[in-house]
Amino acid sequence: MRKNWLALAACGVAMVPVLSLAQEAENADQETAEERAWDIEVEASYLLKSGNSNSESIVGKANATHEGINWRQTAKAESVNTVGENDDGEEERTAERYYASYKLDRKLADNNYLFNVLTYDKDTFSGYQYQASYALGLGRRFIDTPAHTLDLEAGPGYRLECLEPETGYASCDDKEESLIGRFAGSYKWKISDTASFRQDLSTEVGDENTTLRSETSLTSRINDHFALRLTHLVTRDSEVPAGTHKTDQETTASVVYTF
Repeated sequence: MRKNWLALAACGVAMVPVLSLAQEAENADQETAEERAWDIEVEASYLLKSGNSNSESIVGKANATHEGINWRQTAKAESVNTVGENDDGEEERTAERYYASYKLDRKLADNNYLFNVLTYDKDTFSGYQYQASYALGLGRRFIDTPAHTLDLEAGPGYRLECLEPETGYASCDDKEESLIGRFAGSYKWKISDTASFRQDLSTEVGDENTTLRSETSLTSRINDHFALRLTHLVTRDSEVPAGTHKTDQETTASVVYTF
């Protein structure tokens, strides 16, 4: 346990000069207004079922990206909620999940970059109250063309997993801390002026638990602001609390608005 906290402290110390450099770069780069702008997407879908079964599903997502001269920032937030009827005709929640991440890349020469990434995942039906992680390391853009981009990255990190309390109270007395190795890849394909494909894959390898997150999406743009998106998300934990499944899958069709 003490070694894990020492490792986390070391990660925090390593983060200080990176954030300091980020602030200096922001002040010194003198980017144009267009370069400083954020690309922001808001995505939503709603499904209402009635008849033999009654349920209501709401999915909301937000993505933000800032591409500077020396720095790249990426933020993501997701919320999934489903309410249905049980055998007695009473409403009950059958799915509730929240996810957030923030990633800061420091660009280097020859398409290399240093990355820092924070993630937070809360799924009330996973057996965990929440799972959070921080990792830093080295990445490289192996493909960089107008139609295709491919980023691969790897580095060490730290993960905190809080098990769902048996008492029902929001406490985290039963938690697991571990050092991890994070490996991730992101592939983007601009199929045409109105269609694009994206595959994001990441895994965090630990002694007790290895997690996997795979998100595949196909986007069809309607105009400058609106698009339709089909997404398939797979998440997996190698070790889970009793009574829960290792793998979860979600498929959503959404309307996307771009600012």
